[in-house]
Amino acid sequence: MAIRRKWINYTVYAPEYEEGKVCRDYRTVVKARLAAKNFGVGSRLRRNVNLRNKGKPDADWWVERVWEWTGTKFVDITDNPPKGLP
Repeated sequence: MAIRRKWINYTVYAPEYEEGKVCRDYRTVVKARLAAKNFGVGSRLRRNVNLRNKGKPDADWWVERVWEWTGTKFVDITDNPPKGLP
């Protein structure tokens, strides 16, 4: 039986993010939130879940939640179709 390995990381996108530009990954939500605040209003924080089975080279991953920094708080935009996922 394969051992399942699961871990979570966070990706931060700048407000003016375009496809192909650099985004930053963090292991903890505290560091990711600080980075999003430093990017400014409109930056997005994405929670990624990664799953890897022992003996398989590739990991399966998916986005679980997405937040946007408004300048005073993080707003959950996961189920907000007009905003979409980053």
